[in-house]
Amino acid sequence: MVTVTLNCLKRLKLSRFELVLHYYHGGGEVANFFAILLDFKSTGAVANLLDIMGNTAAAPAEVQRAPALPDLGRLEISRKYPGTIVQVLESVLRKLKLKEDEIRVTNRFIDGLVKRDLVEGLKKKSKAFELIYQKIAWTGSFYEGLKISHPDEFDLNVVFRFPFKADLIEISPRSDNPGFVTIKNFKKALDTIEVDPKWKPVYKELVKWTDESGNLLSNKVRDWMEGIVNKFANDYNIDKPADEQIIVRKSGPAMTLCLGKLSIDVVPVFGFTSVPPSPIRTPRPMNREWFIVPKPLKGQTDIKDAWRVSFYEFEKDILRDYGTIKPAIKLIKKLRDTQDWKSLYSYAIKSAALWMKEEGRLSENDRTDITFLILLKGIKEYLTKGFLPFYWENTANMLRMSDAERQNLANRISRLIIKIKANLETNPSFIGELIYPLD
Repeated sequence: MVTVTLNCLKRLKLSRFELVLHYYHGGGEVANFFAILLDFKSTGAVANLLDIMGNTAAAPAEVQRAPALPDLGRLEISRKYPGTIVQVLESVLRKLKLKEDEIRVTNRFIDGLVKRDLVEGLKKKSKAFELIYQKIAWTGSFYEGLKISHPDEFDLNVVFRFPFKADLIEISPRSDNPGFVTIKNFKKALDTIEVDPKWKPVYKELVKWTDESGNLLSNKVRDWMEGIVNKFANDYNIDKPADEQIIVRKSGPAMTLCLGKLSIDVVPVFGFTSVPPSPIRTPRPMNREWFIVPKPLKGQTDIKDAWRVSFYEFEKDILRDYGTIKPAIKLIKKLRDTQDWKSLYSYAIKSAALWMKEEGRLSENDRTDITFLILLKGIKEYLTKGFLPFYWENTANMLRMSDAERQNLANRISRLIIKIKANLETNPSFIGELIYPLD
């Protein structure tokens, strides 16, 4: 009944009917109320619908008994983003696009700082670093094309190689912490190079990374990395003015280098080309490296040999050039920031997109507005269920918030979806304002 009635109101060109729907969505009283209004069509009551809403005393008795309506005078149609919903979202995406000249300048500076200063400086501070260093792997939203703000935050993995054959160690998945592994037999493997002239000078330094069981300790690798990065920063800062000095902060598995407005998260990782152990998913095709990251377990400081698996390069390939998924992710990230959904972190949004693409819920051929709304609804469903699986180990939950916070966020997104649906056709600029408000 509501749908039929709304279609009638559209034909009568009552431009603000969708705002009424937003306040009275889906109730039986709403259907009755609109039906009453249509019954008075012949008397001209519908033609003066907005006046009736604002002055029910002048309306027929049936209308006076209807539910109270909002003050429509305070609700204005947004005209700041002209065009259809597709054009509105394209306008928002253009505003989110990073400036090419800013990217070039920043890239040159970061490339020089990392390759010329950081890597060479760390080699001088640690012979072990010099010998096991393999490469720098840039990660994060900037290099995935998912960045929505200035290019001032960067993530890089410092990739290390083992000083022995990788088949000497055992990669054991952790049942107590899905998505994490333990590297066993590391001490035993190190012992095979103890007398090697190349590795003998650093053997004692590397063996400190093991426990009594011979496992590789993530906390020891973090501490070692922290020590040499701080030594590098101290030398780098000599004779430099305060605004050109590097400040080092510890953040999870990363050492964050802050230089002016720029911040670089430096994470030590080990890379593998072998098939990961079950139940961790094997990427198809298996044509890139996957990594283990010394990510500390929240609230489990007694566990020191857990390493988080990372398949960043594979995820980048999965989302590369696939329809409108990446633009939709960027829109939701900006919507999150605007609406202050602090607990919905970027990797959770990306994880939802990975799953929904695999399940066929996101199509390569859909328009941006369709992908955006489907992905937003999917995120709401994951929040309602209380479980968003890790893409590479589906028993791990990517939602890191209390039940109350999760349910509150699900309700907020649900209400926002109602607003978006109500405004898609008649007031798309309103949706642009929800995502990226204009002054």
